[in-house]
Amino acid sequence: MKSKLEQSSELIEMSAALMRCPICETDLQFQAPRSLVCKEKHSFDLAKPGYLFLARHALKATKYDQTLFEARKRLIRTGFFKETMAEVLAQIEALQKSKLVLFDAGSGEGSHLAFLTKQLQETVRFAFGFDLAKEGIRQAARDFSGITWAVADLANCPLQTGSVDVIVNILSPASYDEFSRLLAAQGILIKVIPEAHYLQELRQFFYQDERQTYSNEAVANRFYEHFDVVYEKRITKQKTLQKEEQVDLLTMTPLGFQISEERKAAFLDSGTNQMTLDHRIIVGKKKADA
Repeated sequence: MKSKLEQSSELIEMSAALMRCPICETDLQFQAPRSLVCKEKHSFDLAKPGYLFLARHALKATKYDQTLFEARKRLIRTGFFKETMAEVLAQIEALQKSKLVLFDAGSGEGSHLAFLTKQLQETVRFAFGFDLAKEGIRQAARDFSGITWAVADLANCPLQTGSVDVIVNILSPASYDEFSRLLAAQGILIKVIPEAHYLQELRQFFYQDERQTYSNEAVANRFYEHFDVVYEKRITKQKTLQKEEQVDLLTMTPLGFQISEERKAAFLDSGTNQMTLDHRIIVGKKKADA
């Protein structure tokens, strides 16, 4: 039986033609046993957990650490994002395209992309999950096989021009010029952004200023400037969270980054067990003049 590293190596060998060097932007070729090399001799080795490091520079430490991504994975498993991901899946299925190339831009620890590839099965030819958070990608490679995982900068994406059929960008910063470059002629971008009531219970408890409310209009307008919208839907659901699930939410959301442990404990003791999921899903295609 092949090891996980051998399986990952075979996958990057098959998908290498769709990738390009993040340093000089030339084609990458597979070099046994587990490397990608460009004609300028820039070389990228598959790490033991099964992911590639395709960022130009070493990364600084951030709050996006192992604890955060483990909490995120546990919360996703509860079905907190169930309705949102069901709609994302429906939009991909509506393409009725076989052997598509799927790219999760800002994939984190990989749960969303793994869900999509599992549901789509043979419809997906190749799936790529890229993120600058090394710990997220390390966990994704550890937990989910059959996907090419890489630490990579979305503003300098190591994929070939016009190589992607579907980009998903879920609660993550976007790089629209790169997304437009990457998409095939009939490809689509699916972006999920928080709406006004998303996690409003946290905002109202922790903040007494303008942060109590949230507007995504600036985020949405940037999408509209760069892509032609073909579908849009808002999903709002009340979710009941157990105390340990609330702990995971506080651990994974950036809303909790600046909150003291004492204030978090006070929220957990407040008896609030309802949390609002409020997302806008926008599907777009490249503008005709792009």
